[in-house]
Amino acid sequence: MYISDFNYCKPKSLKKALALLEKSDNGAILAGGTDLLVELKTGLRFHKDIISLSNIKELKKIIKDENNLYIGAATTHKEIMTSRLIMKYIPSIAEAVSKIGSEQIRNTGTIGGNLCTGSSCCDSAPVLIALNAGVEIANSKFIKTVSLKDFFVFNKKTILGKGDIMTRVIIPIPAQGIGVHFEKFGLREAVSISVVSVAAMVKLKDNICIDACIVLGAVAPTPKISTKSADLLKGINISQVAENSKILEQVSQAAADDSMPIDDIRAGANYRREILKVLTKRAVLKAVENSNRN
Repeated sequence: MYISDFNYCKPKSLKKALALLEKSDNGAILAGGTDLLVELKTGLRFHKDIISLSNIKELKKIIKDENNLYIGAATTHKEIMTSRLIMKYIPSIAEAVSKIGSEQIRNTGTIGGNLCTGSSCCDSAPVLIALNAGVEIANSKFIKTVSLKDFFVFNKKTILGKGDIMTRVIIPIPAQGIGVHFEKFGLREAVSISVVSVAAMVKLKDNICIDACIVLGAVAPTPKISTKSADLLKGINISQVAENSKILEQVSQAAADDSMPIDDIRAGANYRREILKVLTKRAVLKAVENSNRN
């Protein structure tokens, strides 16, 4: 199938991109295009105007200040994986995006595009939510920051409205004692869509878990925080959290109880719950290990 004709615009500033998007009746933003172009070609979407972000340098920057690390929404997964700042301060993000698609997709696809698809199996979302990340959203009238956990509304639906562009992802730099890890299960080693994914964050002080967050992917309409499983970890001496330990079994079961998986072509709901329990254990143990390195 051929792509229908459209107007292609390549502005050099965010201000110009926002003006073009506001003016268009059904314009779409093009970052990496790994989803958009496929959907245009297969007829799933039609847009009269396509507005590329590839010439807007501010959307491709990775910078930090005293408290946060900022990733421009048009930054590719490959650029994240090779960023010295990310590898130094938050390597778990690089690890998560390294599991997205193939090398060709990672060279083209962007962090903003991965999040803005709103897919329940979006691989970058769980670890970013576990890190309490936010996203900056701009339109011609305002710029605002929202927590990433509130960005997703339903599968393939986000809070982005007409004329909105995600401009960057904002991640608090983890404090001492914080460890994060992401686990993913797909049907093959590469170019796989997540059947189940889990991100775990633990914060330790004097061997006590004083905070935790466990985020589930591909087992609910949106990436889902498992409050029950995280609450079980809080206040626990970390020496109790070992492989085959009672507390780890309880945490993994709580994550499964919080999930809402479906039966589809990739896996059945019950299978997803069983895999989720395994991945939760792995993610928590690895997060604990990572926290001891900080």
